[in-house]
Amino acid sequence: MYVVSAIVVLVVFAVAVWLLRLRVQLEISNDRRSLFVGLGRTGREYDYLRRVRSVRVLGFRVSSSPIDEKKAGKPERPEKKSTTKPPPGKPGRKRPLRDILRILPECSKALWGYTEGILRSLIIEHLEAEIKGGFDTPDLTGQAFGYYQAALAAAPAVVGRVRFTPDWTGPSLSGSARVSVALPLYLLLYRSLVLAVNLPLRQIVKLAIGKKRGDQDG
Repeated sequence: MYVVSAIVVLVVFAVAVWLLRLRVQLEISNDRRSLFVGLGRTGREYDYLRRVRSVRVLGFRVSSSPIDEKKAGKPERPEKKSTTKPPPGKPGRKRPLRDILRILPECSKALWGYTEGILRSLIIEHLEAEIKGGFDTPDLTGQAFGYYQAALAAAPAVVGRVRFTPDWTGPSLSGSARVSVALPLYLLLYRSLVLAVNLPLRQIVKLAIGKKRGDQDG
């Protein structure tokens, strides 16, 4: 009975971790400028107005410290240069350029597919921005407002979430934004597994090891 209960608990815990999301939250306003990076509600939070960085666990702050703590500490002593000569190393290895070019297309294709898959897997949990700005002349402000309208037509999902108010009086910039983007952990692991399968790992390892200088290609 206890074994079955332990297995159930482990399975539930594994599923809960599997469904967690890597999260990035950014908030900019007149009274707040913060950035959170973490897994679920646990991670690092940076408050750039108060110059404080905090550690949050399940949403609760457990510790905090000044962002400029290292700069406020004792000055680092300059390292003394060693006068002893290093021992002779092993013979160098070479990595022929043609070997790099041979695997470059396959690596580029795999990395591009990985990046594209990650971007498609991103979830916009919250998006709200309000910007008011202008340029030196009204025609430049009008062009910026036209680009904003074109962006709304290309991405109708942000209509009502991102608002831009042109300032025709002159150059200015103000506003606020709150953005939260997440990536499910299981999708990240899946995309990483696909990347590992698509990459020529054997050739990459051989290229990283290199060949001894003087060896001939077989």
